[in-house]
Amino acid sequence: MATSHSDDVWAELDAVSKTLCYSTAIVLKQIIVSLNLQCETRMARSGKKQDIVDRLRAQLATWKATNNVSKWKTAKAIIDEYRPPALSHTPKAPPMPSVLPLPPPQASSSGYRAVNPAHMPLPPSRSASTAGSPYSTNHNPGMRFKLSPFYTIDQTVSSVLECPESLSATDRRECTLEFYLNDDQLAKLGVPGLGYQLRLFCTSSKFYFPGAENIDCPIEFPQTCEIYINDTQLNGAKLKGIKKRPGTAPPPVFSAPSRRNVVRMIYINGGQGPLEYKKYYLVAQLVKGNSVSALVDNLLKTRFVSGADIRRQMLASMSNDDDIISGSLKMSLKCPLSFMRINTPCRSARCTHSQCFDATSWYSMMEQTTTWLCPVCENVLDWRELIIDGFFAEILKTTPDSVDDVIVEANGEWSTTDKQYSSAKLAAGASCPVRYDYIDSDSDAD
Repeated sequence: MATSHSDDVWAELDAVSKTLCYSTAIVLKQIIVSLNLQCETRMARSGKKQDIVDRLRAQLATWKATNNVSKWKTAKAIIDEYRPPALSHTPKAPPMPSVLPLPPPQASSSGYRAVNPAHMPLPPSRSASTAGSPYSTNHNPGMRFKLSPFYTIDQTVSSVLECPESLSATDRRECTLEFYLNDDQLAKLGVPGLGYQLRLFCTSSKFYFPGAENIDCPIEFPQTCEIYINDTQLNGAKLKGIKKRPGTAPPPVFSAPSRRNVVRMIYINGGQGPLEYKKYYLVAQLVKGNSVSALVDNLLKTRFVSGADIRRQMLASMSNDDDIISGSLKMSLKCPLSFMRINTPCRSARCTHSQCFDATSWYSMMEQTTTWLCPVCENVLDWRELIIDGFFAEILKTTPDSVDDVIVEANGEWSTTDKQYSSAKLAAGASCPVRYDYIDSDSDAD
């Protein structure tokens, strides 16, 4: 029987492996980032798309050969999260452990209840329903979440609902948040071009204390939970974040908000590692969304650093570091996320490397999983410190699409390996064709 059960665990591995080739390079890149964090793998993210697919398939096969069920389940949940919609018919295993099946959504205003019959229900005063609950606060609760480039808070539209601790992996809890939108709020949501969204925010008692001024609260949902918004279940994998790290999952959007809205969250104190006894706090907020294209346009308009300024910084760095022997380095013109030629070269102003990534690719990835990692040095960066690198942009503008990398000297001089294109030729006015269709050069002037 043990062998049969083990076979069942691995039954979907071949199907999951086959779906990898349908994902884009950006998605495959993010899958590797998630696996490296959650499964402690050390997979490289470089190479062509097929190389990455082969690398992922080999890792899955290794886990099967060693019967590492735990890492396979984690990997499958990660891959399922990024599965293309057209492949959604592929059978999926439940992403979270289940002691008893969770109840289907019901039209009920009963608030908190313990689903596990063996657990003694809490007294009525610990109800986690917004109706008459002593834990429901006003619409200005002193709760402020970490800022995000993808939205700005317009207004809080619900009370803050306190959800009590789950005391064990079998102690099922349920809480209900009910609220109504007024005509002005509905009008904002009703015009698609305005970009307004209704989002569900959640944090824990580790970061939020009722009655105090709480700032920079990260998004944190229970690791094992099901959430229904107006009887529609959310994708649970997108609520967990990366490796149980608070702040690595975006607040979910209400897909079809109405005047009356009901949120049900069913959760247990489960997941890997030691149990943490935490309360959770739910609140709905109306936000003004910012698209990826709008964010990139704003970077170009407000955070462009000219090539001349970048070269001055490079020269200053040479003179300040007398103990370091400066040399040349090969710099790729391909984005480490998409593996495509960079269109809008971007990096953090605090990063010391010259290598850039594509702004659109980075924002697109962070919109789904908010790790805020630099894909070059893998340090956490502040999105408010991103710049458009004019030096990198000059190289892209000067070289044809067939050029994948250049050699850069410490003083800012650069050339292709065949010397056909270089900063020296450009400065001398030699025949070095310039691509005027790349980035508007108005901002390049000193």
